[in-house]
Amino acid sequence: MSVAEELENRPALAVPPRPPRPLSTLQMIRVAFANTLAACDEELYEELFVERRYIWGRMFIVSDPDGIKRVLQDNVDNYPRIDAIRRVFAFGSSSGMLCAEGEVWRRHRRLLNPTLDRRAVLADVPALVRLTEEMARLLGELPPGHELNMGETFTHLLTRSTGQVFAGDDRAIDPMVLRMGHYPGEYGLFDFLTMPRWLRFVDRFRKSRAEAKLLHPLLERMILERRRPDYADGKDLLWRLANARDRDTGEGLSVAEVEDEALTLGSTSVTSLQVYSWLWYLLAIHPWAEARLEQELDDVLGDRPPSAEDLPKLTYLRKVVDEAMRLYPPLPLMPRVATADDVVCGRRIPRKSVVVVMPWLVHRHKKLWPEPDVFDPERFAPDQVAARSRYAYLPFSIGPHICIGASLALIEILIAVSILARRFRFRLVPGQTIEPIAWTSLRPGRGIRMTLEPRETRVYSGAQPVKAFGTAASA
Repeated sequence: MSVAEELENRPALAVPPRPPRPLSTLQMIRVAFANTLAACDEELYEELFVERRYIWGRMFIVSDPDGIKRVLQDNVDNYPRIDAIRRVFAFGSSSGMLCAEGEVWRRHRRLLNPTLDRRAVLADVPALVRLTEEMARLLGELPPGHELNMGETFTHLLTRSTGQVFAGDDRAIDPMVLRMGHYPGEYGLFDFLTMPRWLRFVDRFRKSRAEAKLLHPLLERMILERRRPDYADGKDLLWRLANARDRDTGEGLSVAEVEDEALTLGSTSVTSLQVYSWLWYLLAIHPWAEARLEQELDDVLGDRPPSAEDLPKLTYLRKVVDEAMRLYPPLPLMPRVATADDVVCGRRIPRKSVVVVMPWLVHRHKKLWPEPDVFDPERFAPDQVAARSRYAYLPFSIGPHICIGASLALIEILIAVSILARRFRFRLVPGQTIEPIAWTSLRPGRGIRMTLEPRETRVYSGAQPVKAFGTAASA
């Protein structure tokens, strides 16, 4: 069957129920407590700028690319993160990038950009390949028909990969990676509402911040080690953070500031985790795309593991990843609050209004994408990318606040898929209900269960086993 015929017989994708009309305040509270996406009615997929009024205030949902540019780039200082998010990430010095705003944020971002740019993270590719190879070996030892919860399975890989990037082979970092990988837990609707402080519910994240605070002595020791003149180990991410200097002033970050940034980066390292679940889900229900991807991997890699030089050559894999993040964006919701009156898309935004940019809506908007609920990696062919606004696709946000770890996340995803898709096909377990659920991240509500189908046995030269994941059963 041709690709065109496959597109005609395309399966329906997992989406939450879509209300035909806007929800009342009470309906919004009931539905949005369970799943923000299920509160998105039809109008939001058809209109690029929508105003809603609720008992807690005015809300503007902006999907117009020009409006997104205004909010997230041109007038970004007028639209800080809502107070709930800033409170959650207020660690010791309250200067981390998810807490700070204005000049403090700009100073930190200038210092941190070089520590996680593409050139810096490419040095980690060999180690990330070895970790994925070890995961593939353990998966290959599982008995036939063994069911995997994809989120849990890839948590092992991402946890070890994060530790490797932060501290190389220094496993002292593990307590920070393990704790912050689950930080702070799930948000609730009332954590996002604008209301007087005396009306707020008890700070539910105080315990989480207290647990994070216990990690400061560990981080202080590791930071000071990496600042010693005789430090001779690798220039891992923690070393780069500890020794970062402003190119204009020569100043660096204090130990407390580095600790806050390490905790912040640790807590956001799992943003891309669910991309794996959705990507394998999409390939499983679109075998024509799976076959084309496998052919590219065989053509480019042959019988060897991927290198940093191979990644730009995997053009179809990158299209598949981009399309997976369009349909199931890792950051589905970006709420902001206007600190002063503004005009967006010709409409007045009053001070204190909540302004929401939802990649989930933007990526599935009927005025921005043809057949938006269809899986089609060719949307990311160079000619199609050039023909649309860059503000119509924002899986890692956009503008000055674009996710600083986006390059690392993409490299990790490309490596994992390029290795595992050459050894296995992931098959959906029949009879399960798959529904995307979102607050600050997007995940399958009950997980996605799959089994492995080996393609063929390949032994790569140069891939050295590492003790990373425990037993095969734990994978």
